[in-house]
Amino acid sequence: MKDMIQVSRVACQEKGAYAIFQYIENIMVEKTTMFYIKAHVCNLEKALQGHQASVTYQGGIMETEALSLIDADRYPVHLPESTAYLTLIQQCRHDIKTYGACRLPGFTTPDATRRMAMETDRVVHEAYPCRDTHNVYMEKDNDAFSEDHPRRRGQTSELDVIAYDQIDPGDGLYILYQWDDLLHFIAVVLEHASYYRMADPLAALTVNVMHEGQNHGWHFDEAEVTTTLMIRKPEEGGVFEYVHNLRSDDRNEYDQVNRALNDKHPDIQALEVEPGTLLIFSGYYSMHRVTPVKGHVTRYVATLCYKDQPNVYNSLEVQKLFYGRTA
Repeated sequence: MKDMIQVSRVACQEKGAYAIFQYIENIMVEKTTMFYIKAHVCNLEKALQGHQASVTYQGGIMETEALSLIDADRYPVHLPESTAYLTLIQQCRHDIKTYGACRLPGFTTPDATRRMAMETDRVVHEAYPCRDTHNVYMEKDNDAFSEDHPRRRGQTSELDVIAYDQIDPGDGLYILYQWDDLLHFIAVVLEHASYYRMADPLAALTVNVMHEGQNHGWHFDEAEVTTTLMIRKPEEGGVFEYVHNLRSDDRNEYDQVNRALNDKHPDIQALEVEPGTLLIFSGYYSMHRVTPVKGHVTRYVATLCYKDQPNVYNSLEVQKLFYGRTA
């Protein structure tokens, strides 16, 4: 049973306040696993130029178990008062602004990454085969535009998707997603006063599965920022490519999109993403794709969905497209 407890919004407004902890005992989760839920709110007004992180948490997980999954020395996301934490925040903000992507290689430990791969292997046969033809704006064909217009140029995406309700609450990926300190860290990076796990029981946490020959065509995301974790890398192919800040109000946008679709844009970048890498990516503004996978090693990438509003669900149409069902 998932998200049995929702921790209500707690705002850290009082000067000098650092953390509020609430431990709730005897929470029954699937297979009688017991967790403590921690609600942690941190104020970083002086250290981060007056920005207050008043973050809302829903659910939670035992911190020690989540900490065992990451390289906490390199990425002290659980120590918001530390100098290393503040340095990491500033570096992530710089990278997103400058490059459109914050890449944290080795965020999960090798053991944790292997564990997540094996846990994904266990349910990969349940993944839904998502097959779609779309334009770069994730729209269907529209004959209001000329045939050579980028809004008429179809992109093919072929991947399989493991939904949130197919991931066991005891799995490493589930534990990482439910970890409040990670939610808080990403909220501070993005300067969101409130941040929530997505409420959609299918889309909140997913794994994109790409077998040999599968790909994800050029597109812009609907969400401004996407957080992903590379779990398994294929032998060849499956390369994440993007063009930073291609979407704009400039009338020249369509020309730039066409150049990218023709593989002639000078700013197409291939982003090296190794297993264990956490990626915070501004996918709304940066057009991107995943090239076809080559070889017999299946590519696994998890998407951790967070929103700046509570109770966000995908439309029934989107649920049906990606998961073959609605919830």
